[in-house]
Amino acid sequence: MMKNTIQPSEWIIMEKLWEKSPRTIMQIFHSVEEDPGWSKSTVNTMIRRMTAKGMIYYEEGAKAKQFYPNIKREDAAIAETKNLLNKVYQGSVAMMMNTLVKKHKFSKEEIQEMQALLDELGEE
Repeated sequence: MMKNTIQPSEWIIMEKLWEKSPRTIMQIFHSVEEDPGWSKSTVNTMIRRMTAKGMIYYEEGAKAKQFYPNIKREDAAIAETKNLLNKVYQGSVAMMMNTLVKKHKFSKEEIQEMQALLDELGEE
């Protein structure tokens, strides 16, 4: 499990690597040069920091390092959700759900999906 949260800019790089791996620094750069518009040096710096944090790793390729995510997307999402729960809702899933239910229009499919999850939990 992750110790630190993923910063918003790091999420962008992680999404690119979760989408397709491995990628070289130049492939990552080309995927972000227009949106969000980062320079090569910015991408290099971020890759270096993210590698040092253990978020990504690389293997030496024939011509360039090949970068891979070192964190599963699902694990990152769970860690971020726990951080949000603790930060905003004092760790209470019920409080978060109460807020969402009052402020969000759920589709019929979303309601059925949530009901199925709750039913499954009730059976355990």
